[in-house]
Amino acid sequence: MATGDGVLSDGTELWLTNASDVLTKVVGLMSVNRPSLAIAKVETTDHDSGKVKEYIPGHGDMPELQFTLKYEPGSATDLLIEEHKASREKRPFKIVTPEEDGTTQDHEGTIFLMTYVPDNAPLGAIRTATVTGQPSAIAQSAT
Repeated sequence: MATGDGVLSDGTELWLTNASDVLTKVVGLMSVNRPSLAIAKVETTDHDSGKVKEYIPGHGDMPELQFTLKYEPGSATDLLIEEHKASREKRPFKIVTPEEDGTTQDHEGTIFLMTYVPDNAPLGAIRTATVTGQPSAIAQSAT
């Protein structure tokens, strides 16, 4: 594969911290976003701006992390997510992403979970659930 061709996301992992402070892999992960810091803009336009608005960078904000997984009521992953959400605690987490050259990158921070919503049990289809959480700033490092 030539550089810049992209990479399949197969092999992406999400790890959440359980009540015993152990990072635990989320089993059945189907999709996960990797939030990136968004910087607000603060307008500084004045009468000398030549009728063109001017800005400076403002506060940063981490968007929500969202992931979808295969939903298995009572599974270890189901219990991990329910316990983490109910704790209302910020806990360490990481996302492991594959790189084009076969290596991986770890993206680590803390997160508290806000929602865990199983689907409406569609007839003849796989069950899924969607989870949202609010992460802190995320640090990236080679695995």
